Amino acid sequence: MKRNLFRVLTGLFLGVLSVMSLSSCSKEEMNEKNIIGKWQSSSITTKVYEAGKLVSDRTDNCVDNYLAFNFKSDGTGQYIMYEEGESSTIQINWVLMGDKLMVSAGGTLTFDVISISGSLMVLEMTEEDTYNGIKYKYVETINFKKI
Repeated sequence: MKRNLFRVLTGLFLGVLSVMSLSSCSKEEMNEKNIIGKWQSSSITTKVYEAGKLVSDRTDNCVDNYLAFNFKSDGTGQYIMYEEGESSTIQINWVLMGDKLMVSAGGTLTFDVISISGSLMVLEMTEEDTYNGIKYKYVETINFKKI
């Protein structure tokens, strides 16, 4: 499951997919000063819905495999993926617009910012698909800690 998430995120950065969903945050939390810095994922919750019904709900703690962002104040930065002892880094551009964090590196990925407070940040991304007439929705909620 972790490996699939990492592949999805990498593909998203290559412009394969753009996602959006709803979230609720206060405007006070959503400012660029709060997001500047290095962030490392600490857990990822994956929920899968089939025809509107929750069919899978799994939380993985990020120990050996994790994601990281380095958001610089000039709107650039890095996306780093650590998997099975190896890492890869992609240069990114980013912008925070309200409760949406848009990250681009060849394509644009949109995260919903659920919260940013102190050294904790929660981002969410949603993907919807239809297969054999059945609607699927995948929701990834990623908890980050500031490092």
